Amino acid sequence: MPTYSITGTIKQIGQTQEISPTFKKRELILLEPVGNRDQPVPIEFIQDDGAMLDQFAPGEKVTVSFFINGREWTARDGTVKYFLSLKGQRIDRVDAPAPGAGAPPPPPPTAADEPIGGDEDDLPF
Repeated sequence: MPTYSITGTIKQIGQTQEISPTFKKRELILLEPVGNRDQPVPIEFIQDDGAMLDQFAPGEKVTVSFFINGREWTARDGTVKYFLSLKGQRIDRVDAPAPGAGAPPPPPPTAADEPIGGDEDDLPF
């Protein structure tokens, strides 16, 4: 199943909904900039994936990776309806620093860092 991604600003993070004893979901509303306005995009995080949203807050800019999930439903009268949802798989902050990016660069070498004995090469070859 192909994975897609979308970048935007978190508008809302819903509470976990227990649909049944074995199924729960949590919805994220992401504002995707489209033209002159933002497009609200609902993305569902299923089962334990909903816990990923605990570390995020409205207003943060994120990239969400998701699957497209389509379903067919037939009513008792035979009418067929189709539903589409985006199933969140991963969420990352856009402006998150790279690992180790917060650490200062190492200091430049000093005379104490130079090898003892100058530039002579001790190797026999």
